[in-house]
Amino acid sequence: MLTAEEIGHVRSSFDMVFANASEMTSTFYDRVFELAPECRQLFPADMEVLKRDFIATLAVLVGSLDKMTGLLSSTDILGRNHARYGVRPEHYPVVGEALLWSLAKGLGPQWTEEVENAWRKVYGIIAQRMIAISAGVPPQPR
Repeated sequence: MLTAEEIGHVRSSFDMVFANASEMTSTFYDRVFELAPECRQLFPADMEVLKRDFIATLAVLVGSLDKMTGLLSSTDILGRNHARYGVRPEHYPVVGEALLWSLAKGLGPQWTEEVENAWRKVYGIIAQRMIAISAGVPPQPR
């Protein structure tokens, strides 16, 4: 479970990067493709709609952090969808690394150890759930 402090760190830092959402999403996807060029084939040539969808989905997830039922429900849908797109469990660490890297780049000095740890925890919860759902494993209660 997430603490109120962790939720606060994630939300306040997300609010800061959301102001530059276009730059943040470009940085994120550039980093994904740098770390795992073989993943580029999973994405459309024109990334603009996907970038908008990514930041909107991230906003929903961040907004649901204190309502775990809503967060897990959204995560379940994402897990099923990503499995259909060809995302495999080994892709999740790459995406997590790219997400943290792009957040750190966007936040600069506001990227503190506490903020990083909170985002790592949130991403871990989301990724584990998505992997389990995509594999058809019944989710464990939290």
